[in-house]
Amino acid sequence: MTDRDSSTYTHNDNPYLHVASFYDIQGEIDPRQLMGDGDLELEIGFGRGQFIRERAVNASIKILGIETKRKLVYLCEQKARLQKIENLMVMHGDAREVIARMQPEGVFQSVFIHFPDPWWKARHQKRKVVTDDVTENVVRLLKPGGHYFVQTDVDFRAEEYLRILQSNPALEPVHGDGMTDENMFNARSSRERRAMDLGMPVYRILFKKK
Repeated sequence: MTDRDSSTYTHNDNPYLHVASFYDIQGEIDPRQLMGDGDLELEIGFGRGQFIRERAVNASIKILGIETKRKLVYLCEQKARLQKIENLMVMHGDAREVIARMQPEGVFQSVFIHFPDPWWKARHQKRKVVTDDVTENVVRLLKPGGHYFVQTDVDFRAEEYLRILQSNPALEPVHGDGMTDENMFNARSSRERRAMDLGMPVYRILFKKK
């Protein structure tokens, strides 16, 4: 199926409306029931899906992705199918609500958030992803020693995220104060690649659960 704008579909044949959604799951969400056994990772807000697909190809893990835009879930799923990637699952939902319902504790080896919170106006601050509450749930879901990796190309956002992660007593920086020059996960988002190609700074924050 070709990629048409969603406005050209009728309600019944719009494929974006039929992607797997966390809104169809009531109550607690157990990622192991979705993905099966093995080392599990999570990407919050995978966007165009470049990182999550590369990570699935280059690592011996299973990775789950949450994205608020149904179209991006559909497109990532289609690309993964063409690449015959079987250790990846992408679903629609608001990650802030979804991870609050996830159980058990200590289920993920790594959690990734790449270039979040692109909103500048004060009225949009309620949509922010990297917050104290989200970090509490990320920490709860990480295994001991598990990684929490956040990237941004906005300097004041990096300072804000760093303070949030530093203030969580269950986290400790992997390097120095928590900033790191390298992406150690052998995969890059399309935004990260573009920033690097343009010579723009990428602020990388890497912590692990104690």
